[in-house]
Amino acid sequence: MDIVIAMILSIGIKGISAIVEIAIQMLITNGVGVSEYGDYTFFVSLIEGAYFVLFSGSVKLNTFYLSTPSASLSNFKRKYTVYFVTPIVAVLIAVFAVMKNPYGILAGVILYIYYFAFDSSSVFFSRGKQLPALLGEYLFGRIVLLIGMLLVIRLNATTGLLLLALYGLQFVTMLLWFAPYKRKLTRGTAEVDVPIKKLAEFQMSDVANSLISYAPTILQYIIGGAFSAGFTGIISIVKRFINFISGPTAKVFLPEFSRLYKSGQRDKLEQSYLMIVRIQMAFIGTIGAALIGFPHLILKMFSPELLQYSTVFTVVAGCLLLVAGIGPVTGMLQMTGSEKICNRNQWASIGAMVLVWLVLIKEPLFAVYGLCVQAVVEGGLKYYSVCKWFGKNIVPMKNYVLLWLPVLLVRIIAEWCGWQYSLVAMLISVIFVFLWNVAFSMQDPMIQEMLHKKLKK
Repeated sequence: MDIVIAMILSIGIKGISAIVEIAIQMLITNGVGVSEYGDYTFFVSLIEGAYFVLFSGSVKLNTFYLSTPSASLSNFKRKYTVYFVTPIVAVLIAVFAVMKNPYGILAGVILYIYYFAFDSSSVFFSRGKQLPALLGEYLFGRIVLLIGMLLVIRLNATTGLLLLALYGLQFVTMLLWFAPYKRKLTRGTAEVDVPIKKLAEFQMSDVANSLISYAPTILQYIIGGAFSAGFTGIISIVKRFINFISGPTAKVFLPEFSRLYKSGQRDKLEQSYLMIVRIQMAFIGTIGAALIGFPHLILKMFSPELLQYSTVFTVVAGCLLLVAGIGPVTGMLQMTGSEKICNRNQWASIGAMVLVWLVLIKEPLFAVYGLCVQAVVEGGLKYYSVCKWFGKNIVPMKNYVLLWLPVLLVRIIAEWCGWQYSLVAMLISVIFVFLWNVAFSMQDPMIQEMLHKKLKK
C-alpha cells in the first residue's frame, strides 16, 4: 500500500474510532455519572500505565528492526515473554489474589492480553500490513466495547467489574482479528541480536509517556476524588483525539523514518516530516474548531456538571493541540538514533509537571494544570531538538499561522455571536476549518505527486 495513502487511510479509520471512543465515554458519564466514569478511568489508567512502564519498549523494537523484511525478532520475543512478561504478570495476579481483590486480578489478566494485542499490531505495521493493523487496533475492538456498554447499561446491569471486563474484551477481539492474517506475514530469516541498552532506551521513553498520560488521572483520583478524576478523564479526551491522529500516522510512517535514516535519505526524510505536519493539521485544526471554539457545548454533551470548567478545558485543549501541530517529533527522534535526546526532553518536562503539582497541590485541578505545562515544555524542547537535527526551522512560521488562523476566527465568532451552545454552528465551523486545512495540505509536493500518479492510472 502506498505510504501516503496508508497514512490518510489511517487517520480516516482513527477518526471513526474517535467517534466510537467518545460515544463510549459519553455513554458512561451520562449513563452512570461523572464519578463512576472517574472510577472506570482510574482502573483503565492503571492497566495502560503498567503496560507502558513495563512492556511497551518491545513495540518500538518491532518498529525499528522489522521495517527490514529480512529481520526477525523471534528468539528475542520468546525469551522476553517467558522470562520477563509472564513472571511479572503472574506475580501481580498472585498478589491481588492474596489480597482477594477481583479488580486487581482482572486488571492483571487484561494487562497480559494487552501486551500480546499491541505487540501483534506493531508487527503488522512494521511489515507494511497497515490495513489489518488499523482495523484491528483502532476499530473492531472499540466497536465490541461500545456494543457491550450499550447492552449492560440498557439492562441496568452496570458494575465496575463488568465495565472493566468489557474494556478487556476489546483486546481479545484484536487478537482474534489478527490471528488469520499472521500466516500471511513476511517471516524474516536474519535473527536480530537486540542490545539491552536499545530496549532500555525505548522503554524509558515509554515510562516517561506513561507518567505524562496516566499519572494525572491516578493522582487526581487519589487526592481529589472520583469526580475530579472524571473531569481529568474528560481532559484526556483531548490527548486521545491527538493520539487518534498522531498515533496511526506515527505507526504507519515510523518504519519509513527508520528506512530513510538508515539509507541516508535526509532530504526525503524532511519532505516526509513536512507532509505529515500538513496532513495532521487538517485533522488537528478540525478538532480544534470544536474543542476550542465550542467548549461549553462539548462539556455539556458529557455532563452539565462540567460546564464550570469550560475555561480550564479551553486552555488545556489549546496547549495540547498547538503542541500536536508541530508534527511527529518523538517518532522522528527515536527512529533517527536520537532516543537519548528524546528521553531527556521528556524527563525535563515531567520535572516541570511535578513542580507545578507541588506548587498547586491545594488547587482542585492541580494535576490538569501540571499536564498542561508538561505538554508545552516537552513540545518546545522536542521541536528544538528536531530543528537542530535538520539544521533549520523545519515548520515555517507562516505555515503554522495559516493552519491555526481559522480556529482562532471560529472562537472569536462563536463568542461574539453567542453560539457557544449551537450544534449547527459547530458543525459548520468544523467543515469550514477542515476544508481550509485540506486545501492547504494539497500544496505539499509529496501529496501532489501521489495524487498525480493515482489520476494517471
